[in-house]
Order: sequence, then structure tokens, then C-alpha cells
Amino acid sequence: MPQGSLPLLMVVIIVAASACTKKAPPSPPATTASPAMAKSADDTLPADENAWPAGIDPGKLDAFKRKVFDQVVNHEPSACGKGHSLLHSLKRDGGCRASFYAVRYVARLADAGFSESEISEKLAQRFRAPHVPYIDVSQAPSKGAQSGRVTIVEFADYECRHCKEAQAVMHPLLVSYESDVTLYFKHFPISSNNSLNAANAASAAQNQGKFWQFSDKVWENSDHLTPAVLESIAKEIGLDFSRWYGDVGSEANRAHVQRDKTEARSLEIQRTPAIFINGRRYTDELDLPGLKDWIDEELGR
Repeated sequence: MPQGSLPLLMVVIIVAASACTKKAPPSPPATTASPAMAKSADDTLPADENAWPAGIDPGKLDAFKRKVFDQVVNHEPSACGKGHSLLHSLKRDGGCRASFYAVRYVARLADAGFSESEISEKLAQRFRAPHVPYIDVSQAPSKGAQSGRVTIVEFADYECRHCKEAQAVMHPLLVSYESDVTLYFKHFPISSNNSLNAANAASAAQNQGKFWQFSDKVWENSDHLTPAVLESIAKEIGLDFSRWYGDVGSEANRAHVQRDKTEARSLEIQRTPAIFINGRRYTDELDLPGLKDWIDEELGR
């Protein structure tokens, strides 16, 4: 697939709930809920539950969760930054498709038991955080669609338990969106020298077109990434061992991994995995429903 710098339509995702970190980052400042929006005569909930757009069904919520939903959609501002509520935007602003996805998101979070303040914080993270304008993927290994409309960039550490779990999600995700999603992998070894050695080893395997085969085996052995294990993986997958061994310690190979680490720090990534989808920071649980919701928004579904 064509490699290069993506000017990004991209959504940036950092998985905060499930993440590995070398040093615990400082707690973020408390997020205050958005100020209440003044209601207009149009800001009333549909009397008929069937009046909600397809894909949004607050009628299935119990009484308490429905109250949370109603409060949020009436008081949170438009997802397009306009001076009216989410509900008004959904009903009256056909040019703001983002509010449809925001209201659908509110319904999902309310159903999952999130409070009003928690939903408000998640809305801000998803719909009001700035996009990342550029991520260099010119040397990043990729798989999935050749030129997908949705680009995912994953920064990972081979000794990170949550990064390993992420791989089990990425595989079925790419199957579900085989013609729409392109996944790029970037190295961010922050846990130990073993994870750095594994990153260098995987990068060297990439030189022979076998990054993903090597990477899969590294994840299988992520609890004991000794040099001997990495060497056995290289032999098992049929690499030219002498070439691979020389590449592992080469200046060019180490520089590749270091560039990834430097870029991760410039993006203020403190934990792994960190995932970028069309330039927006992903802030939900690292599971299929959450990722699909964000991807479907990018695809206009």
C-alpha cells in the first residue's frame, strides 16, 4: 500500500481506561460540565419515541437512565460548536451531522450507567478536543485496506499488557472494515530495555517484509522477551537471520524506532496503547463496540 505522510482526516485515540505507563501521569484537571444551554421552543423531546432518528433509541432506557439522557441532550451544546443544545441541533440543524453521533453516544453511555458529569466529560473529549493534524507514517508498517477512508495509527509497547489485549481487538476490527480501515503501527517502548529490544527486532523484520509475522510472535511471548526469544522468532518465521541480526543493531534501524518514540512524546502520549483514528483522540474503552462507533461516525454510518 502507498506509504507516506498522512495529512490526516485522522481520529486520535488514547486509551486511558486500559493503558500501560512507565510513570503514572499527573491526574488531569477536573472537567467541568458545559454550561446549560438556553432552551428554545423547539428544544423539546419528541412525544413519539418513534420520532427519533434511526440508530437512536432512548426508549429502551429505564427511567433513571432516560432522565440522565434527557438532561445531557438538553444542556450540552451542539457538537458543531453552535449556540444551541444537542437536542436542538439533532432536530433542527441538518448541517451538523456530528450532533447525531453525539446524541447516539449519549444514549450508549447513559445505558452503560455513566453519570451526567461523566457523559459531559466524554463528549468534550470526543467532539471538542482538537484534531491531530499530522502523523508521520512514511516508515510505519501497515495492514488492512490499501487506502482506507479511516486510518488508525497505534503506538504500542511490546511488554504492555493492554497493548497485547488491543491486538485481539484490531484483528476482527480490520475484518469488519476490510475495505475502509488502514492500520499503521508505531513503536513506543517505554517499559524496559526488553521492550526496546523487541521494537528494534520487529523493525529489522520489517526490512524483510515480515513485520506482522514477527510482531504476532512477539505478542505471544511478551512476558519473556529475552534476546534468545527474539532470535528464535526470527528463525521460526524464516528471516534471513544474518541480515536480520545485523539490522537489529544498525543505526538506521535504531533511528526508526527513536523517531517513533520522539513523535509519541511530541503528541504528549504518556501511556500505551495510544491509537489515532483520523486525527481524533480515542478516549473510550478499547473494545469493538467503542471502536466501531467512532469508525462508523467517520464513515457517515
